[in-house]
Amino acid sequence: MNKNKRDTFLLVYKLLLIAAGLVMLGLSSLAVLQHPFDHRWVVLCMLAIGSSWLATAKIPDAKNVITVSDTFVFLAAIFIGLEYAVLLAVLCTISESVRYVKKAFTLAVNISIISCSYYLSLSLTQAIFGDLKLLAHHQESFFRYAGALITLGLLQSTLNSLLVIALEVIKDSPALWKIWHAYHNPVLLTCLFGLLTAATVNALIHYFGFWMVSAVLPLLFISYLVARPYLQNIEANKQHVEELNALHLRTLEAFATAVDAKDQITHEHVKRVQIYAEGLAQLLRLSESDIKALHAGALLHDIGKIAVPDYILNKPGKLTAAEFDRMKIHTIVGAQILERIGFPYPLVPVVRHHHERWDGNGYPDGLQGEGIPLTARILTVVDCFDAVREDRQYRKGLTRDQAIEFLIRDKGKHYDPQIVDLFIENLPRFEAQVAKIKKGALAFSPVRIEATEAIRKALPAAGLMDSAASEKPIEYLQMIRAAHQSSQEILSLFEIAQLFNASLDIHETIPQAIKLLESLISFDTCVVYLLDEYGDTAGAHYVVGKNSENFFDHVVQVGGGVTGWVLANNATFANTDPKLDLSFLGAKGEDYRTLAVQPLTSHKQKYGAISLYSQTVGAYSEQQLRGLEQVAKLFSDALRNAALFKELKAQAMTDLLTGLPNMRYLREVFDEEEALPIDERQPLALVMMDLDNFKQVNKAVGRLDGDRALRQIAELMRAQLRRHDVLVRYTSDKFVALRRGIQREAIGEVAVRMQATLFDFRPAALQATEVKLRISIGQAHQGQDGYTLDELIAVAEKRLLVDKAARHSLNEFEAISQPHSNARTYSS
Repeated sequence: MNKNKRDTFLLVYKLLLIAAGLVMLGLSSLAVLQHPFDHRWVVLCMLAIGSSWLATAKIPDAKNVITVSDTFVFLAAIFIGLEYAVLLAVLCTISESVRYVKKAFTLAVNISIISCSYYLSLSLTQAIFGDLKLLAHHQESFFRYAGALITLGLLQSTLNSLLVIALEVIKDSPALWKIWHAYHNPVLLTCLFGLLTAATVNALIHYFGFWMVSAVLPLLFISYLVARPYLQNIEANKQHVEELNALHLRTLEAFATAVDAKDQITHEHVKRVQIYAEGLAQLLRLSESDIKALHAGALLHDIGKIAVPDYILNKPGKLTAAEFDRMKIHTIVGAQILERIGFPYPLVPVVRHHHERWDGNGYPDGLQGEGIPLTARILTVVDCFDAVREDRQYRKGLTRDQAIEFLIRDKGKHYDPQIVDLFIENLPRFEAQVAKIKKGALAFSPVRIEATEAIRKALPAAGLMDSAASEKPIEYLQMIRAAHQSSQEILSLFEIAQLFNASLDIHETIPQAIKLLESLISFDTCVVYLLDEYGDTAGAHYVVGKNSENFFDHVVQVGGGVTGWVLANNATFANTDPKLDLSFLGAKGEDYRTLAVQPLTSHKQKYGAISLYSQTVGAYSEQQLRGLEQVAKLFSDALRNAALFKELKAQAMTDLLTGLPNMRYLREVFDEEEALPIDERQPLALVMMDLDNFKQVNKAVGRLDGDRALRQIAELMRAQLRRHDVLVRYTSDKFVALRRGIQREAIGEVAVRMQATLFDFRPAALQATEVKLRISIGQAHQGQDGYTLDELIAVAEKRLLVDKAARHSLNEFEAISQPHSNARTYSS
């Protein structure tokens, strides 16, 4: 039954009660008017009202009060009549209720309950046993008279209890047996005591006259005086226990909130979870003990995280298997801590099993379905719902609808489907309670408020804290969170440093580092700008976040906008109008509220800047800007290391004498070609070229002039190839060219051009010598002559040797036949 239906039903029930009470009261008044008025009733009224004012005591932990008026009501029933007893009961109720009840409607309900219970119980008793006045004056009817009194007491207490309990059940849906046990027993004892006293006084009146009615007063006051110290002692012991329990609970609360502060859990989260959990417990009609366990469990369920390292609690990414195993022990540790305390309600199962799953895949015991304690199932649902809605440093909180969808998606797997459905159905009611608490219009929890109030009073009284200090706001949670946040920043910086140290591929590591940066500093868009080779402009090379597609082609002029100013001045700039940077976004740029830009500089070398743009943050704090500065240093060092690595890699793949790439570079290019998809590959041809007679050059002109000539030859060879062809120095006087998409016939043409070029080449160093340069060429084609680079080199080298031998024979023949000829000879 939802709240609106319950309220409507409760109102109807109260109206019916009032109507019935008026009927009973009317019937009693009519009966009194039909007979001569008995003035003895006035005396009983005066005695009853006076004594109830003087001798009424509240029973500790109960809604009832002990009053002496019941004795006079029963005496009126025995001595005068039923109708007089009902009227007296109504008057006594009015007299007693005005001290406790402030609303007229509630007073009317109380009067109606008394009127109905007395009229019905007296009527039923007289219908069974006969008129009580006659039974009281006939000694031969003693046992019938005693039976009538006992029956009247049982009927009155039962009817009164049922009418009151019905109100409580409709209003709060508590367990019926629990409230019956708490309410009915005191009412029954009061009724039986009143009947016994009334029967005794009636006997005295029968033998000694009506004036003996005054004898009731000493009896009642003696009973009251005997009971009063007992009740006061109970109340004092109860208050002492409450103060100790409050101190106990508050101590645990302080410890638990300190642990929660490490996990970035707020006190408001605990309050909401307690409201949700207690509300579900009442709807499911759990016992008072279970409700208290849930109330404490919402606060203490993660107390075992004291045994979990901080870096695991707040790790932004997915936990490793070892880290997750370490995290899982917090349920066992928490249960063991609380077992040693010995709570008077079942708190330990809530703490131990709040991470069990409905499908049995939870921990620590792998319980499944209804084998999981109901209190733990409740806490699992409500704690998860509220936790996913809160922002953490490493993630954004979900919206209300997203959190509901999250529960629906996982019900039947993680969560009890019945509890999920019941929670979602009653969520508006719970949220209304949370809203009232925020406004201060509703006490958050009777247990918590009583505990807090008791501690506030007890600590100064015990000399543990002065009154002024007890009123000061507690700041230790903020201090713990601040210290923990610093630890988290150090951890995030360490993870970014590890990321950069693990790889020199900045194209892969910088986007990952930006995601880690988000756990330190909130932003909606992050852009890493890198300067071009001239240092005049910077392009957006890495972009993460909103509108990223609009940044990739964006170029910043040094000196223009905020980022351009930072690049020009090598200084940080933050908390200004982001439209100075984002005018190119148009309307999209209007959504951003602030920015922070940090230069990327290492060893006096500028590399670019990192710019953060936020739509939610009003202004970045000094702490956040310090964090950005630390991250920028890591980014700058990574860019410098990548540049150095690129330079060293280029040196390792370059022939120092000619400036051409070496064979290491050729192998890398060949492997890259092989890694391409088959439909993107082009046929490869390898050409090996050997300079004939170059050793004679070194002998003729010396090593230095020979090296100079070799560099010139390398430049001539490079000029004969296409821009995307690769030419490398193979050995001292051998070169290898790798050509893409070329046929065998075209290779021959290249060979002719190479030979012609070298034939005409006469560097200054060779002008005074007779050394003539020639070139031998061997070629190989992938697929026809081999597939791997080594296979192609081997084939090309064999063909080069054949060409060299043929050229040597031809040169000898030319020398014999034409010893003085300078005619050119080309061979392909």
